[in-house]
Amino acid sequence: MTATESSRGPADMYGHEHHTNGHHRHAGDGHKPSADPALLREEIARTRADLGQTVEALAAKADVKARAQEAVHSSVNAAKLRMREGVEQVAVNAAYAGRELRTNPRQSIERGLRRMLDSARERPAPWVVGSALLVLAALIGYRNNHRERW
Repeated sequence: MTATESSRGPADMYGHEHHTNGHHRHAGDGHKPSADPALLREEIARTRADLGQTVEALAAKADVKARAQEAVHSSVNAAKLRMREGVEQVAVNAAYAGRELRTNPRQSIERGLRRMLDSARERPAPWVVGSALLVLAALIGYRNNHRERW
């Protein structure tokens, strides 16, 4: 081992060569730290600014709460928009159905009943649940009405 090799340690994972005097330089860039204190202060200030920006960027990425709130806000806005569009479509459909009912009442009622029966055949579960709720509501109403009379 030569005297030069013993005064220097191995390069670290960032490519800096460590010397026994505590100074380091980037391997292969030929950059030697300036002896001018003003230049050193400027370099330190730049490094601090760069580190500050890096820390801020990492903190923003790590702010899970803010990112989650932003995602929720975005989802709520999208849901409101879809709901508004759905309400507008229902209004258009209702206006069309009303016009059809006024001009062709018999055909409109037959068409509506046919669609209802088709729906009940294709997906009976909602119809069964809805019917059960209607029967339950009627029984509760009858019972409450019957109690008030006595």
